[in-house]
Parts: sequence; C-alpha cells; structure tokens
Amino acid sequence: MSRVPPTRLVRAATTVRTTVQKLAARMVPPEVGVLELASGFMATHAVYAATRLRIPDTLVAGPLSPADVAARVGTHEDATHRLLRACAMWGVFSEEPDGRFALTPLADRLRTGTRDSMRAVVLMLGDPSYQRVWAELATTVRTGEPGAERALGRSIWEHLEHDAEFGDVFHAAMTRLSALDWPAVSAVYDFTRFSRVVDLGGGHGQLLALVLGAAPAAEGVLVERSSMADGAARLLGEAGLGDRYRFEAGSFFDTVPPDGDLYLLRRVLHDYDDAQAAAILTTLREHVRERATLLVLDGVVPPGNTPDFSKALDLDMMLFVGGRERTEPQWRALLADTGFRTTRIVPTVSPVSLIEAVPGRKP
Repeated sequence: MSRVPPTRLVRAATTVRTTVQKLAARMVPPEVGVLELASGFMATHAVYAATRLRIPDTLVAGPLSPADVAARVGTHEDATHRLLRACAMWGVFSEEPDGRFALTPLADRLRTGTRDSMRAVVLMLGDPSYQRVWAELATTVRTGEPGAERALGRSIWEHLEHDAEFGDVFHAAMTRLSALDWPAVSAVYDFTRFSRVVDLGGGHGQLLALVLGAAPAAEGVLVERSSMADGAARLLGEAGLGDRYRFEAGSFFDTVPPDGDLYLLRRVLHDYDDAQAAAILTTLREHVRERATLLVLDGVVPPGNTPDFSKALDLDMMLFVGGRERTEPQWRALLADTGFRTTRIVPTVSPVSLIEAVPGRKP
C-alpha cells in the first residue's frame, strides 16, 4: 500500500491547484468559460465509451494505430480514431508522433480486473440510467422531489434490483469507492481497539473486509438486504475472512445487532433526508451498548466557496434518493438530536471525513 501524504499537505496542494485554475479561468472571456463548463458532459461520455469498449485493455502491450484498435475491439476505424483523439485531449491515452495511441496513467486505471481500476465507477457514472436521472435536475430543483422515479419509472433501489447489468455495475462501483477511501481512512484511525465491528448497509462488505484485515483480532457483522448475501460471501471469502463475520439480513430502520463495540455507517446517512437519517440513528441508539462507538464515514460540506466534491455529490443525493450532504454543524445537530455525542471529526485526504460519536443522553 502506498504511503498516504499528510492531510494538511494535500489540502495545501489542492488550494494551489484551485488558485491556478481560477487564474486560468480569468484569462478567458466569461462566455468561453461557460461553454467549457457546460460541455464537461462530453468528457464523461467519451471516457465512458472508451471504457465500455475496453479500449484501455487493448493497449496494455503497447501503442496501437486507430485501425488496429478498431480491429481488436470491433469498431469503426474513423470513429475510433476520433474517440481516441478526443480522449487524449483530456489525458486519457496519448498520441505518439507516428499516430499510434498509448496508455496514460488515467487510461491505465480504466483497464479490466486490475487492483486500482476505476472501470466500474466510470461505467456507473456514464450509464444511460445514471445520466437520465441527472437530466431531471431542473425539475428536482423546482419541486424538491427526487428525479429517479420520473426518469426510471421506479426508485433507484428498485431499479438496481430490476436492471441486473446496472445493479452489478453500481455495486462494483461502491466496492471500488470503499477501497479507494481506505488508505486515507486507515492512516488516521486505529481499528485494532475494537473486537466486534458492525457494518450497517455495507453492500458486499468491502469496508468490513478492510477493517477486519486491519484488526486481526476482531469479528464482523454485515447488516444488509438479503440480496447482498451471496456477493458478501464471495468478497469476504476471497479475502480469507469467511469465518470471521456473520451476515444479518434486515433493515437498520427496524433493528440493529446489539453486540458490537464499533458501528460503521459509510455513505449511508447521506442517502436520506434528516427525518429518515434520524430514524436510523434513533434505532441504533436504542440497541447499542453504552460504551459502543459510532463511526460515520461521510462527506462534510465546507463553508463558503471552498471547492469540495461534497457540494456536487449533494446534488447527486438530492436527485437519486432525496438525501443530502451535511455541514459540520448539521452533523453535530443530527447526532445530538438522536442521542449521540460527537467526540471528533477527522478529515482525510479522500472525500470522506470520519465523524466519531458515542452514546449520550437519549432524546
């Protein structure tokens, strides 16, 4: 595992990058800036197409001409060249002096089956189902209602059950994003002091697997829908942890295992509005031991104009499920109102912060 740079260093570098970007933006007329901003969707769809066609996989052995790429992936030669050229503009592939195209570090992360692949995430973001929901943003802003049901004819959770291909991509993307956050999380938090870790809504158990790997004396509990059981057994089994966890099918709105000393909620509460999030936390408070610890892994929206991924993700939550990202005061208030006392909020170099709380006075 590569060494994670200090959070302060990363934030300083981010500030420098943001300053440079703002200076560059001021050098073009505002109308040009608007055009560049509004045409950002083109990069999403180009990278999605290249990934879906498995073009990065064809370039592993070395640079190829557009004709060779097209022959290997079964596409139109001229159209393939134009896609490669556009992707190269954004740093995905590079064009050699002889006209062949090669992998770049960005393109390498789009390959199939590699440890650091972001393929599933790109396939999720560019999927027509995902994009149809984002097309509902203006209506959602007018009405305050999520756009998934208008775009898909059903809730996103129902859609994941009915559209098997998108459901597989979605869950693979969530697994990858859990792993993506892990180096930053493990660099700032000690999991070895816990003996039983309960992961609520943890999908196929990627985070639980990582925590159990970091805390070899601990056992785990994964609480999820029954449809997640097979995927969890496969993932945790492949990690050699099949005998150190149990799966409990159920809803965290109804009950929570009472025997944990650490409860994890990674990117769960942002799926819900304040009333629903409070219902989850209230159920948790009613069942946990007084000495248990709650660790919420979620975004914390910074104040003012500070650039932060959470501000864009907030729109995503609003659109898909009616959820929201929260500021530090909002997190503290939500936890206090449901009987938890926030002990600390630890930023990381990833988009998630660690919001730690313990049981306080019940409301």
